Amino acid sequence: MAGTNSLFDDKYEYRDPSQQKRKNARVKITIDGDFVVKGKTQRFPVFIVDIGTGGAGIETRTSVFEGDRILLYGIVNGKNMELESEVIRVSGKKANVIFINLSDEDRDLIQDLIHKKFFDKDKKPLG
Repeated sequence: MAGTNSLFDDKYEYRDPSQQKRKNARVKITIDGDFVVKGKTQRFPVFIVDIGTGGAGIETRTSVFEGDRILLYGIVNGKNMELESEVIRVSGKKANVIFINLSDEDRDLIQDLIHKKFFDKDKKPLG
């Protein structure tokens, strides 16, 4: 079937489920945002470099540490989101966070973004 997307196309990377550590799929994306360490008021710039319904990868010049609770702000799939998160891994300027208390509405919007990224034929810019 010409023109259909398939997991067997070269565009998709297959990872053996036994080697996959995440329960929730993530897509690579670049979203400008900000974050606040929970309980503080100062905002710091951040790039959200991948996102899924379970969490996100971020890049920032501001130091964050494993266990930090942050509020991550960004426009995801056309909506201003405030995502309560916990830093679970840090490597240089990059960190991974998991979402805490993600609302059903926000989960659906992130899932829709993932669906668009993988299956939309027009491949419109996402944000």
